Amino acid sequence: MPGAGGASAETFDAAGARCRVILDGWRSVSPRFVFRGYSEDVQGPFVREHLDADGKLRGPIAALLIESGDGLVLVDAGMGRFTGLGRFAEGVDAGHLRGELAELGMRPSDVRCVVITHGHADHVGGLLGPGNEPAFPDARHVIARIEAEFWGSPAAAALPDDAGVPAATALAALLDAGLLDAIEGEATAASSVRVIAAPGHTPGHVGVVVGDALLWCGDALVSPLNVPHPEWTSASDMDEPTNGRTRRALLARAADEDLVVAGSHLAVAGTIHRAGDGFELVPR
Repeated sequence: MPGAGGASAETFDAAGARCRVILDGWRSVSPRFVFRGYSEDVQGPFVREHLDADGKLRGPIAALLIESGDGLVLVDAGMGRFTGLGRFAEGVDAGHLRGELAELGMRPSDVRCVVITHGHADHVGGLLGPGNEPAFPDARHVIARIEAEFWGSPAAAALPDDAGVPAATALAALLDAGLLDAIEGEATAASSVRVIAAPGHTPGHVGVVVGDALLWCGDALVSPLNVPHPEWTSASDMDEPTNGRTRRALLARAADEDLVVAGSHLAVAGTIHRAGDGFELVPR
């Protein structure tokens, strides 16, 4: 994927629905954040060649734009004005999604549906304009009910580094505008766009299947190494055992249904093949 500032990243033809990966920016984080309990002996041999000069892993912050039969569907919206929030702000260059859409000749009012995979800042910050108004005023916004309820809870408000503020602010604005649609289980967001449950990273995290051809996994997978090693969970996973089960289920579905897999922080997209009891990623 190229860096933010050039609106073209990866594109997919998902059974006739054109999909574009839109880069909101990039982040550089410690491998100990990407792989909880990081060990130089266990993960180190696989990770070292990908580290930059500061010993960090650099990866994209991305959204997905789908040209569905019902109009434009956006999956997540980047960090927006919350780019400087939290303890990882120093390694983040983000908030570019709106400009990337403009380079494609698309206005926020052109978006008809926004799927919110989960409430972390790098997914919901861009849902707001400068005055806390909805950034996509003509779009239905879809989120899992359990996810919406969590980010409005005392537990979310108590998270360190004000981590709950972006989601609470964005969801409140969408509710006030009558634009938020809380769903249960699998649901159709638009023509050829299915929202599927993928919990663990957050309580109501979801993925998206487009045209029975593309699986957008959100943050259920955050590194290509999660394919052969789904047990290597992230420090940002709220429920590690559940996310481990979700990863295996998504990988099995992708392998069995011949889906291309891409995600918010995956610099590589590809198909999933079974390898013994596990899986391997074959890049596109």
